[in-house]
Amino acid sequence: MAKELSILIGGEAGQGIQSIGQVLARSFTRSGWRVFALQDFESRIRGGHAFTRLRVTTGEAQCHAPGIDILVALNAETIGLHRGELNDGARVIYDSGRVKEAETGAAFLGLDLAGICRESSGSSAMANTVATGAAWAMLGLDTPVVEAVLESTFARRGLETVNKNIAVLRAGYALGRPYSQAAPRLDPPDGRAGRLFLSGADAVALGALAAGVSFYSAYPMTPATSVMEYLIRHGRERGVVVEQAEDEIAAINMAIGASFMGARSMTGTSGGGFALMSEALGLAGCTEIPLVVLNAQRPGPATGMPTRTEQADLLFALFASHGEFPRVVLAPDGPESAFRLTAEAFNLADRLQAPVIILTDHHLMDSYWTVEGLPVGEVSLDRGVLAGPEELASGQNYLRYRITPSGVSPRAFPGQGTALVCSTGDEHDQSGHITEEPGLRSAMVDKRWRKLEQLGDRSGLECDLQDGADTVLVGWGSTGGALREAVRMRRAGGAKTSLVLLTCLWPFPEAQFRQAVEGQGRLVSVEGNSLGQLARLVRMETGLRADHQVLRYDGRAFCARDILEKL
Repeated sequence: MAKELSILIGGEAGQGIQSIGQVLARSFTRSGWRVFALQDFESRIRGGHAFTRLRVTTGEAQCHAPGIDILVALNAETIGLHRGELNDGARVIYDSGRVKEAETGAAFLGLDLAGICRESSGSSAMANTVATGAAWAMLGLDTPVVEAVLESTFARRGLETVNKNIAVLRAGYALGRPYSQAAPRLDPPDGRAGRLFLSGADAVALGALAAGVSFYSAYPMTPATSVMEYLIRHGRERGVVVEQAEDEIAAINMAIGASFMGARSMTGTSGGGFALMSEALGLAGCTEIPLVVLNAQRPGPATGMPTRTEQADLLFALFASHGEFPRVVLAPDGPESAFRLTAEAFNLADRLQAPVIILTDHHLMDSYWTVEGLPVGEVSLDRGVLAGPEELASGQNYLRYRITPSGVSPRAFPGQGTALVCSTGDEHDQSGHITEEPGLRSAMVDKRWRKLEQLGDRSGLECDLQDGADTVLVGWGSTGGALREAVRMRRAGGAKTSLVLLTCLWPFPEAQFRQAVEGQGRLVSVEGNSLGQLARLVRMETGLRADHQVLRYDGRAFCARDILEKL
């Protein structure tokens, strides 16, 4: 028995790799185990090599782990590419209808997946379900939970589709069952039910729904598109308008316009699209219109690698657009924080009347986790300072940009009362009309910057500190899961180690960061880019230099072992 197992399902894009992974992962989650699912695929509709790697465990699973215990190969290339990763005692299920050079030995089980489908009255498109049944049988598990997952997965396609999938699942299960005695086995789960299995994109969308988003506009761009798709599927019942714009420039301007009218608005894209949005980002800053922007990073420059991951937009997000204006840049590291920070982003945008950027990446957006639940009860709605009855009845005397000690002006929406709401992207006076008067220009700039004082002592860090630590690992975003596991592994080996994760990159929480690392050992930044952008930001804001950097920029995500090997 093992505390955890790794399962890799590989083949060509279009063979149902993700479907097998989803069905297996949801079945494990419903049975009481925890799962982390990493998806790896090329930027093409069909062909190429794609795989889903499942880490199933009785403990925590926040990142993938090297090694494979069960390999499900839907083509010969998968065996060739991943044979070297097989752990001792690993088993391989392969499609003998596609793998012409037959593998032999007890470790290999060849199944003619399409032929088995036909014999079970199914279609060849259900070959992946046969493989699912064989893999489940090898683990010595019973089928009812998988059948229930199949039923919920294919319910929309009708009872006949559900029944055929269950039939081919049972056929695959029967063929895999004789091999279960020698296959790896998992420790029993803790039996807890009710856990969720969701992606980072799901969590961002759910956070937006919890915050009352009512308008979302975007132009499809991997990996941010998943958020738009989720809101299209589930937003109607919550009254969310989702607009697929003709490009990113239109998308952000639509969101600004909707927010100007009082809607809670959001737009989402990836790096190239965010570059197009940068001019309008300044418009939101100058007109003080609340706006939530999702930048789900992928490797650039230009088209780069659309289905890979990177953290190279950090400094770009901090300074995108022209001129100077306040903004907030948040960095979730997993599904719970993606939910919580997305919900909070709407409140911050309204409170500060400024853009808030959620900076995430492909790894977080397209990976899946088993989680205990989402902090729905912690979400509250804060629309910030709104105009009162007297201001709403003030007609042309309403001052949309009234200079206040906090820098935040009571906001009226066009059409409310008699208040004349006047806004422009030019510099303006308190009423919103254009001005170039030097003193007023300086006063408006100062007014806008004072808004950041509203953040007060809001925490921008997540710390796990250890007295006498010889190493402080510093990171942000999707590296968080691998960093937490690297810290646990180092501590288990006797090395004292601390962890500092930045959840707010801007404004940089300088005082909090200094306090966290003071008296600790060497500072090591861990980042998914080639320049060490976080280390540069830390140096810029605190004067502290990283003693060592662990960088990865090959389009792949860190696991804990990657980090430990480079310390």
